[in-house]
Amino acid sequence: MSLSWKLREQMAKKGIWRCTDFTKLLNQYGIRMSVSAVTRMVEKLPERIDTKVMDAICDILDCPPTDLFGYEASGRNAEVLSKAVGDSLKIKPGPKRKNKSNSDDIPDYILGPEGGVIK
Repeated sequence: MSLSWKLREQMAKKGIWRCTDFTKLLNQYGIRMSVSAVTRMVEKLPERIDTKVMDAICDILDCPPTDLFGYEASGRNAEVLSKAVGDSLKIKPGPKRKNKSNSDDIPDYILGPEGGVIK
């Protein structure tokens, strides 16, 4: 799986070319970030982002958060990955789960007169 950050592309669609201009717009939303911090955020996918910052970005650029991310699947599915990891760690499947018991499996002294469980 590969995530990509498309903030710069979304800024360009709105005619915002400079990070200093974007910083001023963020400041109008109460987001206090330096120009260098905004530049880092624009150029590189952030490891984490505050929801208030994301909300301001989406409002400024008039786009949903999904427009800020690109995704490319790695081509592997979860079953293949878990099998590969399990094999390399020599993990074997556990015993099969037993079915739930029914009232026939419960001793008579626990059952009430109508077959219900006594509390």
